[in-house]
Amino acid sequence: MAKHLLQLALVAWLSSACSADPTATPTPPPRPTVIVITAAGPYITLFDEPQDWLLGDSDVSAGRIVNGEYILSIKKPQQLAWANQPRVFGDGIYEVDARLSSGPEASGFGLLMMGSNDLSSFLYILITGDGRYDVGYCDQNCAKQESLIGEYKLAPAILVDNQTNHIKIELKEGSLALTVNGAALSQIQGLTYGRGVVGVIGESSQYGGFEAGFDNLSVVETQPLPPTLIVTAVPEGATPAPVSPTVEEATPALIEPTIGATP
Repeated sequence: MAKHLLQLALVAWLSSACSADPTATPTPPPRPTVIVITAAGPYITLFDEPQDWLLGDSDVSAGRIVNGEYILSIKKPQQLAWANQPRVFGDGIYEVDARLSSGPEASGFGLLMMGSNDLSSFLYILITGDGRYDVGYCDQNCAKQESLIGEYKLAPAILVDNQTNHIKIELKEGSLALTVNGAALSQIQGLTYGRGVVGVIGESSQYGGFEAGFDNLSVVETQPLPPTLIVTAVPEGATPAPVSPTVEEATPALIEPTIGATP
């Protein structure tokens, strides 16, 4: 599996030699220092293994890995559910292969982007099994949910039924360009956002639950931040705990955009 993700944790012990002079002041014991380098570079997952993606089951939704796909299940009508990984991104090119696995063709599925740490706000791009698409945002834990193009719109470029569609979104300086299977569908200007997590998302219709499969998710930032070094001194005599790579925090709360959409 391709994995272009730099995650390095290094524990270095600082040591010094003891003086041979018995009258000299004793040298204090070594004090370890923990150095953590955050993830950087393009992000690619083929969903051959869970990595940092949440798997589980509830009364409303479920997430699992099956045959190299992330399968998102929504069990009830008119529900929104998602799964994400913890790394955050900014402007760049976001891509994923997505298909309706089972359920009503009116079901929506696609990408979640620019999610805040608590996922109380995010952008989303959805396509349906009957060939429509929508671009919108959620705020205040989706108490406020609004389409940025008015409503779902029909697009002949979207493959219907259970066929796989390639979704590509380019974010650049407040603009969002959506293409599906190489066809340009929408251009939205005037967005305000910072950096946030990416995930997969689904929205069930009034006709009931469904399952969608996702594969080959990638993010290539146009101006990626360099890796961040974090140095932490461990108290004298203490044993350093195992170190995990840190995750940059997402920018909290998407600001409501002022937009102009071109279907």
